[in-house]
Amino acid sequence: MGDLNLRNITLMALIISCFMQIGAQLFALSVVVSTITEAPPRSFAILEGDYRYDSGPFWGTVPPITGLLFIVALTANWKTPRRTPLIASFALFLIAGLVAGLLLEPEFATITANGYSDKIDPALQSRAASWVAYDWAVWAFSLASGIALLLALARSISSKPE
Repeated sequence: MGDLNLRNITLMALIISCFMQIGAQLFALSVVVSTITEAPPRSFAILEGDYRYDSGPFWGTVPPITGLLFIVALTANWKTPRRTPLIASFALFLIAGLVAGLLLEPEFATITANGYSDKIDPALQSRAASWVAYDWAVWAFSLASGIALLLALARSISSKPE
């Protein structure tokens, strides 16, 4: 990794932001999503009331910051051997974001549209299970993006540009 310089600092900031997102996704999947999809629509109680779970502020803030940090780190490291893993990581980040935004979020809205009811709907439970599988796939893409960033940081910046 070498000394602290602009290239390393921008990449480390990106890694921190990216892994914050990966950790939040893991929490959401292992705790929140598993609760929501346990017995829908009865389990939608977590999404109701004055103290309902709402991660919107986090997801509205952190991914755009991570995207901006990708641009900054790519710019700072463009003429180094880190460019390739950074581009690969950014592509994985964008794919995960697009799948989440275009597939997962609309499906979640559809699944939870009718809100809480004191019953369990097996068809809705099955639909939610499929949604969870896609959500885990998106998390895997995000994790792969983070691993690519760590590989980029491990590369020396002193060798000749690619």
